[in-house]
Amino acid sequence: MATFVLIHGAGDVGWYWHLVEAELRARGHEAIAPDLPCDDDSAGLPEYADTVVGAIGDRTNLIVVAQSLGGFTAPLVCDRVAVELLILVAPM
Repeated sequence: MATFVLIHGAGDVGWYWHLVEAELRARGHEAIAPDLPCDDDSAGLPEYADTVVGAIGDRTNLIVVAQSLGGFTAPLVCDRVAVELLILVAPM
């Protein structure tokens, strides 16, 4: 099964994906939805990508899903870890 890495948009938190996470887990997948450091004004896209990569750890068979502003972070993550698929949902 796959590990879905769910990246939220601006001004939100990983909880945004809680219903999707539950459905993915019910189907046997792993799902992680880290909170990006949106409340830190000094954090930029590199720090957002660091947060996601840190949450991924040593997991493999990754499917990255990003929504809205997360669409800027997702390609940076994909450049740093081996990803099977990138899905952008209404990206900026």
